[in-house]
Amino acid sequence: MLAKTGLLILTQPISYVKTLIPKVIAEASVVVSETLYVCLQPALQSQHVTHSSLLQPLTLTQEVESCLASFYRSVSGVCHTLDVKVLLAHICSNTAQYSVTPYSLQKPVSLLLSDSLIVKDLWQKNPVHLTGALKSAFSNLDSNLDFHFVKSSGDGQASENFSETGSSSEPVVIYPNVVLGGTFDRLHDGHKLLLSQSSLLCGKKLTIGITDGEVNKKKLLWELMQPYPLREQQVVSFVSEIKPTITLEPVQIFDPFGPTITDPDLQCLVVSQETSAGGEAVNRERLKVGFPCLKMVAIDLVDDACRSADEEEKISSSSLRKRALGTLLHPIPSRPNLPPSPYIVGVVGGIASGKTRLCSVLGSLGAKIIDCDLLGHRAYVKGTDAHRQIVEEFGEIVVGEDGEINRQKLGPIVFSDKSRLSKLNSIVWPAICSLAEKEIKQTTSGVIVLEAAVLLEAGWDSMVHEVWTTFVTREEAVKRIMTRNGLSQEAAEKRIDSQLSNIDRIQKCNVAICTQWEVQVTDKQIKKAWALLQTRIKSLAQNKL
Repeated sequence: MLAKTGLLILTQPISYVKTLIPKVIAEASVVVSETLYVCLQPALQSQHVTHSSLLQPLTLTQEVESCLASFYRSVSGVCHTLDVKVLLAHICSNTAQYSVTPYSLQKPVSLLLSDSLIVKDLWQKNPVHLTGALKSAFSNLDSNLDFHFVKSSGDGQASENFSETGSSSEPVVIYPNVVLGGTFDRLHDGHKLLLSQSSLLCGKKLTIGITDGEVNKKKLLWELMQPYPLREQQVVSFVSEIKPTITLEPVQIFDPFGPTITDPDLQCLVVSQETSAGGEAVNRERLKVGFPCLKMVAIDLVDDACRSADEEEKISSSSLRKRALGTLLHPIPSRPNLPPSPYIVGVVGGIASGKTRLCSVLGSLGAKIIDCDLLGHRAYVKGTDAHRQIVEEFGEIVVGEDGEINRQKLGPIVFSDKSRLSKLNSIVWPAICSLAEKEIKQTTSGVIVLEAAVLLEAGWDSMVHEVWTTFVTREEAVKRIMTRNGLSQEAAEKRIDSQLSNIDRIQKCNVAICTQWEVQVTDKQIKKAWALLQTRIKSLAQNKL
């Protein structure tokens, strides 16, 4: 059985460890399923295993810095689902001033992994002593700790033929106050490398600017971005685990500069190669207010081994948000009032957001489509109660020559006055709901898709097992409405503003589909969403047994 969390202690020379990292990660991923803490401790090869020996200081050199980067760059290509965290508190530039600080691990560790023959031998002879030493150096270790010897390191010792030629023992300069910034959405290995390198360079305080507000709306699929409190919590959690010896100051920022142009005491700015131009802009702004320029350290981020042709070369939050399309964004709510079959999916989305395309593809995949827009036409045909109420409320002006409601005349009235729109909805929505319920009762199995743009506003989400939404950017929606409906830009914007925003829908929905791009891209999202839906339905059926 796989351990959820493991602690890997590597004791080989750093240069040797660096050559083995992909193999070590691959081996660890076979026995650890979720989180792998890594502690580099080459001094342990020549010492007894005690609390202090487990946390012997390791001099921060360029080789150590490079080894750290290799972990995060390798994990993406070997096992991108493994959450690797390299511990840094015992890595320092001045070992004479080093003070032992035990690590407080947030996840319970049930498996110890090591390449050390000393550790292996002690585990076999006296596991109680070893476990006691470990618990004094690392918190949150299970009492029933298990052990795995890392075979990918050879015989547990560096080969006599191994040469450290080309390795660098040059010390790395550290700074009391280091700063960096970013969205830190869906914390990934690129973020972890950036945060780790910043932590290594930091002697006292690490200031982390985390963007929020309007500045984030320039990002691709910003609507899917995690809320600020969650992004901050993920950053704080990661840094406090890997280097608890520094002071951490997360700052919510609403512009590209944040504290870099208000804090004169900052000394070093860590950026990615892709954002180095922004770092130069920071220094220009600092000079304007009389602050000294920051030493800028640019980090080359992590290649994305899982990228598709339309995604960025480096691991990025934008690519991860794009991959989230079609997947379950929020848990399925409990609907004890609904039978498990037929399984009902509500489809919502703003005007011109691609609901028709989504439902068309779902229909071709086997779903029964109930179009509430068509039901809306039936809801107030001549002779119905809804027809009578609409005429009483809006007058004969909205009635056409054939006696039916003329939607072209009714539309401008209600879309220019929210109170009139609300009155129309109070008349029409109950009639549409009644018609939809009748259609649902005629289907006893399979998947029903209830296409209803106003499903959330009308409270019809209680009629469905889960809700999907389509969306595009506001600019794209305006363009589509103007082309499709022949409306002016102002009229198109009024239609959009009369509805829920994209962000409101996404927060209330389970699955999101973006139709911003070519239909092939949209269809790929839909087919992925359909496949995942079938898995959920199957799981639900099995749980009912």
